[in-house]
Amino acid sequence: MLADYKEITIYEVEKLQLLFLELLVNAESLEVDMQSIKKIDMVGIQLLLSLVKTAESESKKVSFTNIANNVLSMIKQAHCEKKLGLDV
Repeated sequence: MLADYKEITIYEVEKLQLLFLELLVNAESLEVDMQSIKKIDMVGIQLLLSLVKTAESESKKVSFTNIANNVLSMIKQAHCEKKLGLDV
């Protein structure tokens, strides 16, 4: 799903938000493979938090896999790893 994206930043958020919501409508759970993502900013992290919150409000689950170390580092710097289910 994210293979066409290298970043989750302010420039991609609008398109990705629509994609995530469309995928979430048709699924009980959503696994987001972030293998192609090399960069994330605070707006991108907010998008992921929003996705998790939306899923929870609909009794659905979102998980994130294959996160690059630098992306995970940014998420940890924002203290959002627990909220995203990444507190391994």
